[in-house]
Amino acid sequence: MSKPARSSRAGLVAVAALTLGVAACDLGLPAGRAPHREGNRLDMIDQPKFKPQRADVFGGRPSSVLEPPAGAVAADETPYPYLQAEATRAGLELVNPLQATPDVIAHGKFVYENVCITCHGPKGAGDGLVTSLFPKPPSLMTQRVRDWPDGEIFHRPMRGQGSMPSHARQVDARDTWSVVHYIRQMQSQEPVAPPAAVAPASPAASAPASLVTPSAGASASQGQSVTPSTPVSPVPGGQS
Repeated sequence: MSKPARSSRAGLVAVAALTLGVAACDLGLPAGRAPHREGNRLDMIDQPKFKPQRADVFGGRPSSVLEPPAGAVAADETPYPYLQAEATRAGLELVNPLQATPDVIAHGKFVYENVCITCHGPKGAGDGLVTSLFPKPPSLMTQRVRDWPDGEIFHRPMRGQGSMPSHARQVDARDTWSVVHYIRQMQSQEPVAPPAAVAPASPAASAPASLVTPSAGASASQGQSVTPSTPVSPVPGGQS
């Protein structure tokens, strides 16, 4: 083989080797059980540690969804000690830790207008925008709510009431206390709202107990005689 031919062949081999090297760099080297091939860099994500949603040594369960021990409390979290039905007790025992300064009231207004206004309305009248789709909450301007202690108002969003769920996970306790101060300011500026209307009872529910008499079949089955009762007028809405 002539020298030029050998030289040309060596050049082709060099080009081929360079091409394979570049391709190897593009493919990268495998790293771990689920390799990523990115520019020949080992996958720094694939390290010897527990991964979210990946089975681990604890019975093959995902390490990121293990249940916390019973009674565990998250850092910087104070569990709310009152049940939903203990609003009166909360009102007697809880005291607003914040002073009604202009800054606190302004912050309460900010929180109210970003969280509460959609249901309770701009003036606490219960006429928020979503009340066209959901039950209307009672007005915060009634005398009943005005007579509540601060702790009882604070208790309602912490535990929820009626169709309103608990906001304890969405709103910080200090933010809720500042909202209480803002509600007090609105109550000092707005007129007293009439009490919430009570739905009338249905005729069947309001019928006297004397109208309900045992049936003849039931009495006869117990071996008792049936004494004719005094005729009564038909119940409104029933059959005569």
